[in-house]
Amino acid sequence: MGQNAEIYEYPLDFSGNVKFRLDLVQKADKNGEIQVITKELCRRSVFTFIDLFCTTKDPRRNPDVLPFICYDFQRGAIRDICNAIDTGNDLLIDKSRDMGASWIVLYIFLWYWLYRSGSDFRLGSRTEIFVDQPRVIDTLFEKLRFTLEYLPQWLFPRGWDWKKHSTYMKLYNPEMGNTIVGESANSNFGSGGRSKAILLDEYAKWDAGNADAAWTSTADVTRCRIPVSTPLGSGNKFASLALGTQGEKIKRISLHWTLHPTKSQGAYYEDASGQRIDLSTPEQAFKAWKSGVRVRSPWYDAEAERRTAADLAQEVDIDYLRSGSPFFDIQSLKKQRPWTLITRNSPGEPIPYGSYIKARILEVNGAVVMREEPATSWVRLYELPSTWCQYAIGADTSEGLAKSDESYCVVRDKYTCNVVASFNALLPPEEFAYRLWLLGKYYNGALVAPENNNHGYTTCLEYNNLGGNLYYTKDDAGKGTEKRGWTTTARNRPVILDALAADIKRGFFELRDEILIRQCETFVRNEKKGGKPEADGSFLDDGVMALAISGQVIIEHPYKAKSTERHSKQRAYIEDLKGKRRNAGIGF
Repeated sequence: MGQNAEIYEYPLDFSGNVKFRLDLVQKADKNGEIQVITKELCRRSVFTFIDLFCTTKDPRRNPDVLPFICYDFQRGAIRDICNAIDTGNDLLIDKSRDMGASWIVLYIFLWYWLYRSGSDFRLGSRTEIFVDQPRVIDTLFEKLRFTLEYLPQWLFPRGWDWKKHSTYMKLYNPEMGNTIVGESANSNFGSGGRSKAILLDEYAKWDAGNADAAWTSTADVTRCRIPVSTPLGSGNKFASLALGTQGEKIKRISLHWTLHPTKSQGAYYEDASGQRIDLSTPEQAFKAWKSGVRVRSPWYDAEAERRTAADLAQEVDIDYLRSGSPFFDIQSLKKQRPWTLITRNSPGEPIPYGSYIKARILEVNGAVVMREEPATSWVRLYELPSTWCQYAIGADTSEGLAKSDESYCVVRDKYTCNVVASFNALLPPEEFAYRLWLLGKYYNGALVAPENNNHGYTTCLEYNNLGGNLYYTKDDAGKGTEKRGWTTTARNRPVILDALAADIKRGFFELRDEILIRQCETFVRNEKKGGKPEADGSFLDDGVMALAISGQVIIEHPYKAKSTERHSKQRAYIEDLKGKRRNAGIGF
């Protein structure tokens, strides 16, 4: 290649790259050999193609048409995307806004479409107007056409005709026989034909039914699905894939703002003492973010000033919990530490603070006892019952069928309000009642409040027949009624949930149960239902309701010292518990 060897290397700085592009195209327009060499170099390397011939548009900048020159973090993402396409593997990309994610996926698809036979691709977005709308650069196909328009003619496929080969939601390569087609979200998405890869753009914003159906329907038409999005809560299909909450396994890459050399300039974080720790490189900033540190920078601080907390979580932070209108304060929930499962060496040992055991409660010769038997255990015990303590139990009853929610029980100390035991399972209402009776007896005859709505009626009736200490609903005036169990109404539901949210925010008690903490994290205000508090998407909230009910029971039936001696023991017990908490490094 001799005299044309200099085109193997090219500058990556803005002004140098622009000059190099112009010089190269001017020379190649007059020299067929340079055209052949350049085309071959583009065929060999997707980076050469993007760095020298791909263009982007940003109406916020002047000029608004800019050469796309890959940052280092984008080069890593491009390698991962190409590898996923070549090996036939799904790849999820979650991102901060303005990281070039959609552009680079489209450039890669275009590169395969130009230079690799058998490269048919499909582009999907939540509605048709985001897939293709002429002269609207925000649409996927207009980005592709825009890129093609800035290519020199000698890089186009042989026989290319704009009118024939660039039509609505379709690009056809007459030389290679490749196609790129588009489709809006629907329940049969992608079933029209095989694809080398499929882009599911802004997947978190897809209608829930369509997103689930599309993921299923595309499994048989391609081996490479690439969902790309900023997060939008934790209850959608994109979030379940990213977080693995439904058991899906998919490789995930995060294009977080800390990777961007401009956005991360001056990056820092504050340690526990409030001291500022500077991060000198994007790699350091990204590593710190991955470890859970709240990284900031002058750019980030400016974004925080102009955005709401939810907007910042969605568009900047890649924060699945905060981006979806969480009901409970996420910062407070992060201070709630899940306790660790242990197995004691002997039955007489206490449960160490910060740990829990799995056990079963059963009747033996007319007495209710606890057995730590992992194979048959059904309850999580965080504290063993103390004779001077009083307890309240809240319970949410399910139908007990395979496809229903689980029944959930929460036991709380009336004095500390801490969770001392819990269990959840798919149980018939009658079996749930029996377990509540066992647990209530074990915890000093605890006051038990099963929700009496729907299947809870059967649970309350059966529990009453067993002779347990059953809670009875109070009327609006606070007077007792003959209605068994807790009655959730449209009036009191927001009241008990708001009270729970306030207690969690001020660190009033310890949750301890990891399942409860996770349910609280995915409990949101559903904007589609006027802000109704409920589980996000397909997550569960039975534990949240049981927890809220138990809290209200404690308010209505608070701890009452039966004697001065017992009250003194209780206070001593609490002071000991506070000391253990301080020693464990837990502070609310």
